[in-house]
Order: sequence, then structure tokens, then C-alpha cells
Amino acid sequence: MSTTNSSSDSSSTSNDEAIRPAVAVSLSENDGHSNNIDGSDSTNVTAKGDVSKAALPPSTISNPHTIVTNLKDELHHHLQDSPTNESDANDASSKYIVDKLKELYHNHVVEAEKRYHLHFNFKLPTDGEIKDSEFDATPMVLLIGQYSTGKTTFVNHLLGEEFPGMNIGPEPTTDKFMALFYGGDKDKDSSDDVSAKFKNGFPKKNRGTQIDEDSSQSIATDDIVAARGRLVKGNTLTVTRNLPFSSLSQFGSAFLNHFVGSSSSSPLLKRITFIDTPGVLSGEKQRINRTYDFAQVAKWFADRSDLILLLFDAHKLDISDEFKNVIDTISQHNGDKIRCVLNKADAVTREQLVRVYGSLMWSMGKIFDSPEVVRVYTGSYWNGSLVNNDFEHMFEKDEQLLVRELVDLPRCAAERKVNQMVNRIRLVKVHACILGTVRQMTPAFFGKKKTREEILNGLETVMDNVRVKFDLSKGDMPEPAEFAKCLDTFSDFSVFPPIDNTLIDRLNRLIEEDIPEIVNDADIVASEVRMGNKKVEEALKHREEEAKANEAEPREEPVHAKPVEVRLFL
Repeated sequence: MSTTNSSSDSSSTSNDEAIRPAVAVSLSENDGHSNNIDGSDSTNVTAKGDVSKAALPPSTISNPHTIVTNLKDELHHHLQDSPTNESDANDASSKYIVDKLKELYHNHVVEAEKRYHLHFNFKLPTDGEIKDSEFDATPMVLLIGQYSTGKTTFVNHLLGEEFPGMNIGPEPTTDKFMALFYGGDKDKDSSDDVSAKFKNGFPKKNRGTQIDEDSSQSIATDDIVAARGRLVKGNTLTVTRNLPFSSLSQFGSAFLNHFVGSSSSSPLLKRITFIDTPGVLSGEKQRINRTYDFAQVAKWFADRSDLILLLFDAHKLDISDEFKNVIDTISQHNGDKIRCVLNKADAVTREQLVRVYGSLMWSMGKIFDSPEVVRVYTGSYWNGSLVNNDFEHMFEKDEQLLVRELVDLPRCAAERKVNQMVNRIRLVKVHACILGTVRQMTPAFFGKKKTREEILNGLETVMDNVRVKFDLSKGDMPEPAEFAKCLDTFSDFSVFPPIDNTLIDRLNRLIEEDIPEIVNDADIVASEVRMGNKKVEEALKHREEEAKANEAEPREEPVHAKPVEVRLFL
């Protein structure tokens, strides 16, 4: 696939063909990329697959923008033009995993969550029940940053076209949470034009070129007709079954009036949904001027997102207390999803960029309180020309890696859902053990109030005893202080059910047997479809019949030891 126009000569096409293997090698492992600000190692050949100047044609070295164009071409190829058998095999495998996870969750996990009052009372990922539409949703990318850091421009740069409701300016222009999702192909009358437009990959505006007024990518950003899409109001989004926003109704009309969906026909949105957010304001404006809890709404999206991008402006890197609070709120259970984007880095000099980059890394280290460094993508994510070309190669390489991470999101969506389900089951088991023990320590009639105070004051000791008794991992245990705050909202601990050993064993079997079996069966389904032995529906039906036959076989129930009485020593 070539990124050149149809009128380009054959030699240009062959050069583009030669670029792809080198780019594919460079992105085989992210570990090969260095975060050094000088970018000195970006052209060295390493064992981990970095691209060298010797590996690229001369045309690529003189024009590194060609690499990014090829990557977007590859992204389009991945979303639309992949081989039928391989695409069907991946889709069948993902569908099988998602369907079985939904069945497993509704049959065994959600009931335990309700019995122990875990929904909205304790710090679980996705506080409430996981809806079917959330299981079936495409990967979601959340963009958060202070105002005028280029969030909307960033999305426009990746999509290669404008979208309904897009408004860009130096002032805080985005005043709503906006979900960008795929709304089907454009008008039937223009279907041929669409095919021609995307024939050679994503459209990419050449940096520094003038856009024609009659172009479909005009400057009329608010013209829905020009953007060829539609806007959907927040209340409508919550009642649309195939969209994963139904549980946002918990925030009420105060938020839903500031939530809108933008339906577009961009190919990228077929597999990825973007969430554009209002800029985080400083001072009282963040708390008073907004009629909803910004941090909690951001956490709702963060819990359900596959990737979280924190955008920073190289000109104004000061991280306000309000922005820090938002980062602290969304980072719980989501630390592995967070990436930083240092935008507008071309507008500062070499010396300034070194200082800004170092300051950002230092600030992130303080916020996340972790020895691991948060991944930072540096560049200028817009369709204009670079102001300073000193780090042009480094900017292009970071954009390659960012596009590659976006490419991998749909392919790895099912695996991430498995990871999230295993994590959720482990947390449910830990909470069931702790709350069941608290229930056993609570007297049936007299002394409830006194025992409640003793439990809250000595909760750390109680949790240590529970961890040892049930052989729980220390990494799965909640923070005692945070857990005490959640527990303190209950006036009577007898509302919790006692410890159910059968439930604990069942949750253990889900992790140790059922979920690994689902993953293994999904690989078999993919192999059958890939080899052409079965169609997708037949392969899924075949595995369903085998699973039912296995479930019909009797299982030996474990013999439980006599319950051990847990006493609190203060």
C-alpha cells in the first residue's frame, strides 16, 4: 500500500514499498526507543529493532514525514484491508472471549458483588456493574489535559479530517465531554468519493500547505454537513444500547447536558473510540463553575478506557493542583494505561525543550510516586509545519510509536478484557474475605456499636489476619485507610453476609481453570477459522457444545476445614 497520490510515478511507489519493512522492524518492540531528549540514539541500529539511516532509503531520511504517513497507511490497512481469513479468525477469537467473559461475569461474579455491597461503596474498577455494552465496546482512548494543550487538535491530526462539534482556539473552547465514535459510512451518494479518498491510506494534510476553501477538510469546523457526521446529546447516548455509556446516567442531567457524542465516518473510529474532555481549569472555576464532579466523571471514563493520554503544553507546563487531583483520581487501577504527550514541543528552542522535558519527568515522578518512568511522547501533533526542526526526527519517531500503540489497541482488546476480569475477580475475592470476617466479628444483638469502633480502629490488624488465613496476595489488599473510609459509611456491619467458602472456591476456579480454558478455546476457534475448516458461526457453536459437555461432568468439591475464629487483639 502506498501513501503517495495516484498520479505519482512508479519509483516513488517503490520507495514507499521499501520503507514499510524498516518501519515494521523499528516498531517491533517499544523497548528499543529511548527517552533521551537529544534523540541521539534514534538513528542507531540496536538489537531491539531501531531504524538506522542505512536501513532507510535516501528519500525517507530527507523527508521523515513519509514514515508517519506510511504508518497511518498501515493503520488503515490494519483496519480495513487485512486478509479475510486472518481478520475473521481474530474477530472470532475476540468474540468468543468476550461472550464467555460476559457469561462468566453474570453467572458468578456480579452476584458476589451485590451480596457484599461492593457497587459504588468500595474502590472497585468501574464502580458499578459491568454492562454488556461495555464488554462489547471498541477500545477507548481518553484525552485529559489543561485547557489549550491541543487535545482536540491532536484528535483531528490522527483522524486526518474534521468531525462534528470540533472547535479549536487558544481559549478554553471544548466545554463538554465529547465521545467520538464511528457512525457508519458517509452518504451513499458520496461512497465512491470516500473509497477514492482512502484508497492510499489516511489523508494527511501536508505541513505548511494551504488548504483549499472548497476542500472537504475546510476550516468550517462547526459545519456538520461539511464534517459529514452528526452530534448526539448526552441523554440519548445513555439509552443507545450499542454504546457503552448507559451507566453515565448516575451523574444526572448536570453532567449529561455537558456530554455529547460525535458520530463520524473516519476509518480509525471503526475500531477505536476517542473521548475528548474539557480543559482542567485552575482555582475555584474547576470546582464552582462546573455543576458536576469533573474528577469522578473522568474516573468513569478512565476505568473503561484502554489508553489514557495526558496532554501537556511545552509553553505552560505548570501542573495545577486541580489537574494533579484529577490525575490522582483516575490513576487508581489505571496506572498501566497512562501515557504523557508533550505537545507543541517544536515551538521552543533546544535548551528550553531540555528543561521542559526534565521538569515534566520530575513532576510526573512526584505525582505517581513510582520508580518507573511514565512513557512520554514528544512532538507537535497538528497539521501545520514545525516551527523548529532541531528534533524533527525524534518527533517523527515518537509519533510512529504512538500510532503503533493505537494500532495494537483493537488487536489486543480481548486480552485486556481478560486481564481486567482476572483483576476484578481477585479484588472481589479479597473484599468478600475481609467483609465476611468483619461480619463474623460483629455480635448479633448487643455491643454492635462498640465492636464497630474496635474494628475500624484496628482494621489494619484485621486485614493482616485475613490475608494470612486465606493466603491472599499483599498486592491485592486495599489500603487500610481508604478501606476504613468506605467501611465507615455502613452503620451496621451485620448487613454483610458471613464468609462463604463455596463462593471463595468458585472465584478461585474462575481464575485458575475457567478463564485459562476460555483463552485456550479462543485460540482453537481462531485456528479453525484461519485454516478454513469452519466458518465463524460454526466454530463458535462447536466450542459452545464442547463447553456445555464439560460443564455437565461432575466436579469434586473441595473439603473445607473447620472455620477458624478470628479475634481482634488491640
